[in-house]
Amino acid sequence: MAAPAPDQTALEVANRRMRTGLALEQALAHPTLRIILENRARYHMQRRARTDVKKLQANDND
Repeated sequence: MAAPAPDQTALEVANRRMRTGLALEQALAHPTLRIILENRARYHMQRRARTDVKKLQANDND
């Protein structure tokens, strides 16, 4: 089973969090950085999916 491809927003967030100083296109052109970026972007997508918007709107902090 193949892992889902990360979206552009998740890739940009992952690139910013890595603090390489490279543009996203340059980082994706590098083979090893591409693997790391895609993995971090998938992790970001999973974390983003866990956010409960209604809970945030109600200011219900557990």
